[in-house]
Amino acid sequence: MRKTRRTSRVGESVRDALVDVFRHEIKDLDLDLGLLSITGVEVSPDMHFARVFVSGLDEKQTQDIVRELQQRKGFIRSQLGKRIRLRSTPELDFKFDETTMRAGRIEDLLADINKEPKSED
Repeated sequence: MRKTRRTSRVGESVRDALVDVFRHEIKDLDLDLGLLSITGVEVSPDMHFARVFVSGLDEKQTQDIVRELQQRKGFIRSQLGKRIRLRSTPELDFKFDETTMRAGRIEDLLADINKEPKSED
C-alpha cells in the first residue's frame, strides 16, 4: 500500500483505537491476547482497507491469536468505528509480523559468529 502523510496519520489513529478496543472489548470475549503488540497499521489510499501487523513473544501463540482476530474482525471493526472519525471504517486484515522474529534470528546468528574462535593464518 502506498504510504502518504494522510495514510500514516490515519494508520496511527487506527492503531491507537485498536489498542483501546483490545484493552476494553476483546478481553471480555474470552480471548487471551497475552503480550500482543500492534507493530504497525497500513491503510490503503482510499481509506477502505487497513492491514494490521501484530507480533508477540511466542510465535505459535501469536499466529493463533491472529487467526482468532481474523474471525472476529467484524466485531472489532464495529468497535473501531465507534472510536475513530472517518467517513467509513476501514476493513481490517490482521497479519502476523515476522520482523521481530527475523531480527532475533539474525542477532543470534551474529552472536554465534562472534563467538567462534578466529583462526590465525
